[in-house]
Amino acid sequence: MNSSNKNFPPPAASGRRFGAATLALAFLAGCSSAPVHKPDETKVKQFAGLGYQTDEHFGIATTYANWITANLEFDISLTVPAKLGPFPLVIYLPALGETRSAGEAWRAAWAQSGYAVMSVQPLVDDARVWGSSTARSGDFALLARERYSARVMSDRIAALQLALNELSRRHARREAPLEKIDLSRVAVAGFDMGAYMAMAIAGESIRGVAGPVLPFPVKAVIALSPYADFAGAPFSERYAGMHGPILSVTSDNDTDVLGLVTSPSIRKAPFETMSGGSKYLLTLSGLPHAGLSGGGMPPTAGETGGPPSRAERSDGSADRGRDGGGRSANRKGGPGGSGSTDGGRKAGDRPGMFRDAVYSPTSLAIGEAAIQGVTTAFLDAYVKDDSIAREWLDKGASRWLRDRGEIKRK
Repeated sequence: MNSSNKNFPPPAASGRRFGAATLALAFLAGCSSAPVHKPDETKVKQFAGLGYQTDEHFGIATTYANWITANLEFDISLTVPAKLGPFPLVIYLPALGETRSAGEAWRAAWAQSGYAVMSVQPLVDDARVWGSSTARSGDFALLARERYSARVMSDRIAALQLALNELSRRHARREAPLEKIDLSRVAVAGFDMGAYMAMAIAGESIRGVAGPVLPFPVKAVIALSPYADFAGAPFSERYAGMHGPILSVTSDNDTDVLGLVTSPSIRKAPFETMSGGSKYLLTLSGLPHAGLSGGGMPPTAGETGGPPSRAERSDGSADRGRDGGGRSANRKGGPGGSGSTDGGRKAGDRPGMFRDAVYSPTSLAIGEAAIQGVTTAFLDAYVKDDSIAREWLDKGASRWLRDRGEIKRK
C-alpha cells in the first residue's frame, strides 16, 4: 500500500479552556448571520456545573492530515490535549454530508477531558452526498436508500478498516502527533450514519455486510442518534451479538429528515433488544435530530421553541441546590423543543433539519451540555476504568438530568 507523504503539521499551542456550557454557547452564537438570540448563560452554567466533572481540564489543539492508502484518500482531523500523552483514543465517525470537522462540540469536550479524538469520514462520497445528482434532484428518500444499502455499507466499513490500519502503521512509526495516542484504550463514537457504523463495530448484524475487523480492540461505543428500521433482519437477530459497553443517545424529537426513521421511538430499539451488561440509553427531552450532531444549532426566534421544562419555566431556583449526583469533593465535581420540519425544500437543497422550526436557545445549549457530561462520564467509566465515573452514571446522572431527559442501564 502506498501512503502519502502528507503528515500532520505541528500542533499549535493552545492555552484556551472551554467548559461544556461555554462551548455550547459559542456554537449557538456563531451558527448564523441572522439575529442571534442567546441562551440564558446563567441557567446553562448552573445546569452544567452540577453535572459530571473530570479531574483535569486540558487546553487542546487540532491538526489535519490527508492519508492515501490502497488508492483511497482519507481526510483526518486529530484533536488532542496540549500536553504529553499518551491519551486514550476516541474515533469519531460523522453523519452523511459531514466532513472530518463534524461533531466539534463532542470532540472538544472529550479532548479537554483527556482523550485524543480522531475524526474521519471513511467514504468521500458520503462527505459530498449533498452535491450528488440524486440530492440535486431533490429525491432524498432515494438518496437515503442508496447510502444505507448493504453494498455501500460494506464499502464504508472496508474503507474504515483501511484508515484504521493506516493509523496503526503511522502510530507504530511514532509520527507526530500520533505518539500521543494510546491504542490499547480505544472507543468509537458516531452520529447518524456514523452511529450505524459504530453499532456495526459493536456487533450489530447487518444482512449482506461483513463485520469489521479492526487492528486494535475497542473498549466502548457511543451511538448518537442510532439508526434502526423494520427492514431486513428482525431486531432480535440484528442486535443479539452486541457486546461491550454501549451508550445510545437519542431524544423524543429525534426524527429522520431523510425519511428512513419515521418515529423517534425506534431509535431505542437497539438498546431495548440487545442483551444486558454495561448498556446505557440516554433519551433527552425536546432536542432535535441535529442537536445530537455536536455541530452547532440553528437560528432561533427567541425562547419560544416548544414547551420549556419545569426547570426552565422557573426563575432558575428549581435547578439550584438540587443534588445533581456530581463527583465527590476531591474530584472537583461538587455534589452531585419543538418538532423540526423539512418544509419548502427545493431540488438541490440539503434537507433542512431546522427549516420553519423554532427552538429555545437555552434548551438547546443545556441539551448539548447534557450530552457532553454523560458521554464523558461513560468514556471515563469504560475506557479509563474510573469507578467514580461509573457510579455517577448509575446514580448521579438521573438526579442531574431530572426532567431534561432520562438515562437507563441494563
